[in-house]
Amino acid sequence: MKRVAMVSAGLLGSLPTLALAAEHNASYRGIGMLYFFIIAVILIYGVYDYFGKTATYVASPIILAWCYWMLPPS
Repeated sequence: MKRVAMVSAGLLGSLPTLALAAEHNASYRGIGMLYFFIIAVILIYGVYDYFGKTATYVASPIILAWCYWMLPPS
């Protein structure tokens, strides 16, 4: 249990270092991808919940393509 706590503390301590390692020409594409991924998961679950499994197979690629095209340019 002590080892898990140490690894968790090490990972949390190193995350700010990764954020500061971004170059000066970083764009909003990464955070936009995260936001649109969360939106896509919620939309796909809503389609599955309301229409069922068959409609999810049809709507999932459409939702994912829409989310990709909505990303800001890099």
